[in-house]
Amino acid sequence: MFYNLRLSYLSAVILLLFSNLLSSAEILEPVTEPVKEPIEITPEDTVESGEAEHAFKKANPCEGMTAEGFLGTEACVGCHQDKIATMHSSPHGRKADPRSPFARQGCETCHGPGVSHFDAKGNCMISLTGRYGESVKLRNDVCLGCHKGGPRKHWASSIHEAEDMVCDNCHSIHSRNDVIHRESQTEVCFACHKNIRAQTFRASSHPIANNRVICSDCHNPHGSAGPALLKQFSINENCYSCHAEKRGPFLWEHYPASEDCTLCHRVHGSNHQALLNKPGPQLCQQCHSNITAMGGLNHIGRFLDFDSTTSTRSRFIVGQNCVNCHIKIHGSNHPSGAVLQR
Repeated sequence: MFYNLRLSYLSAVILLLFSNLLSSAEILEPVTEPVKEPIEITPEDTVESGEAEHAFKKANPCEGMTAEGFLGTEACVGCHQDKIATMHSSPHGRKADPRSPFARQGCETCHGPGVSHFDAKGNCMISLTGRYGESVKLRNDVCLGCHKGGPRKHWASSIHEAEDMVCDNCHSIHSRNDVIHRESQTEVCFACHKNIRAQTFRASSHPIANNRVICSDCHNPHGSAGPALLKQFSINENCYSCHAEKRGPFLWEHYPASEDCTLCHRVHGSNHQALLNKPGPQLCQQCHSNITAMGGLNHIGRFLDFDSTTSTRSRFIVGQNCVNCHIKIHGSNHPSGAVLQR
């Protein structure tokens, strides 16, 4: 019996040693990593990235590039001489400015190390147009690495960021940047905001068509703490930046005017005078439909065409306007200006 116990114990030890040897063999087995193949791009392809077939490929396998293998701007000149020429005439190409990309690694500051670009036969670089399938985050991070803070501090919570817009959608690095020039900025914005463009051609409009007022005068496209990407915290504060005389405070306030300018005005353009949402009398009657005067006669009703509440109706009386008498429509500081007449 003692012999059987020793035999069982010995068998268990042998089995345990054998299992440990198998585990060690599995650990020592070499692991082969998949080889990253470059994305196949036709060298003769000159189609703009947004229209190219490969513009929205899967994520670029070269996005994990290390920050090594810089060749210098001189290596880029052989193929991209036109790009280098435009960079030297832009703020990004000023070597004397330590904030400039050309004061550091030149082209490779934004596009990544050149060694990978050569090893992959023209691929494995960061294209800010998304040519090789770069993610939106990677492309934006290249720009936000320098252009952060200030008017861009709200970018992470802006509607443009939420719509996966890329800096390159509006800005151009290697050509004239139309979005920062007053005479061409609106056309860049109108490429997406076509409904706003249509409103600017109405009878009454801010001078947007002749670029005396441009989008960035009121909006911050990189994000804002206010509504509709406005520069200020409210619509009225935004309007007061130009129309300071409407701010007040007034002794006699007209509450819609102090609450929200857009209750009466259509800011981008209107078919009614003074950017109003409706013709003057109709606009006022939205709130003042039961005003009486002169012994109880319906004062406001006289402005309605074919109104039967008064014997003095006229087809042409509709052309009259409340502001013919109530001239201080935004508010009055006169002691007798309770009804905004002075």
